[in-house]
Amino acid sequence: MSNVNATNYAKSIMSGSGSSADIVDPGVLGGKVRVMIDEYEASSLAAGSYILVGKKLQSGARILDILLAFDALGGSTTLSVGDEGSDQRYLVSAATTSAGMLSMTEDSTIGGLHYEVTGTTDNVVRIAMGGAAGTGTIKIAIYYTED
Repeated sequence: MSNVNATNYAKSIMSGSGSSADIVDPGVLGGKVRVMIDEYEASSLAAGSYILVGKKLQSGARILDILLAFDALGGSTTLSVGDEGSDQRYLVSAATTSAGMLSMTEDSTIGGLHYEVTGTTDNVVRIAMGGAAGTGTIKIAIYYTED
């Protein structure tokens, strides 16, 4: 058995080396966790519509988790969470015919976990309505670091 160093641990023990390769982003180690909470009351919101949530994220922000709660929105409805660059960056399309809650960290994909915002097409989180028009309450909490 042996010990190995993860990427940022290795950088942190080398931080006095003077090499820019050993500088750890303050949003990764010691960053402040922030949260944005928003909600939308959908009334026959058409499939293909987007709900823009929270505020514009700064470049360098890292997404830690997203919680999405919703009423039963109607037959054949789905929701996903992403941004302009990828509709499903954080939560893949999920059925919303029954009330429920989804978490990015419980999703089977890890693509959006610790995603670093570049500030091009990814700094506004949005919920995409799919399948059919939906009616009901949609709530979201976005946990991120931005230091």
